[in-house]
Amino acid sequence: MPKPEVAFISGPIDTGPRAEYFKTHYVAPIDAAIARDHRFVIGPIPSGVDADTLDYLLAYPVEPSRITVFVTGTEDQTAGDGFRARGVNVQVVGDRTTLPRERDAAMTAASTYDILRIRTEEEAQELYGRAYRPGHMTNTEFNWKRRRGSPTREAPDGWTETSPSRATRKNGWLGRLSAKLPR
Repeated sequence: MPKPEVAFISGPIDTGPRAEYFKTHYVAPIDAAIARDHRFVIGPIPSGVDADTLDYLLAYPVEPSRITVFVTGTEDQTAGDGFRARGVNVQVVGDRTTLPRERDAAMTAASTYDILRIRTEEEAQELYGRAYRPGHMTNTEFNWKRRRGSPTREAPDGWTETSPSRATRKNGWLGRLSAKLPR
């Protein structure tokens, strides 16, 4: 019996009012994967595509055994039990020092293809306004490049990503959560 296909679903942490971005760009390919009895791996981010995907799959309904949420050791401490309560598989990658990009690399290795969409430069400019950074490579784009064998932070237009992901910065959500944990 052939090994089942596994989709790694990734995307932005902001999908807009009523998850319009998710509905527009993700529902059709997810529905096609469900119809073909594929499995799914997603990240643990409590907003955006990760959260929208988990809610969508469980409401479809997709058997929770077909869904695996990948978490770092820190993410498992803060959110793992909530995922387990929903009946999905939880795969812990590393420990408290593991970075989200390492978790994402494990998700690429555990999956056979991606369901993702990278915002255009124009969409990113409109969404972020003055905070927009030309050449910034999102984690979603990095996931796409990793699958194709080019796991660098160099953007297609020649810019290089020099800052860590928002989730790993000390003032990011993961940093704030980590600061509250006992050492």
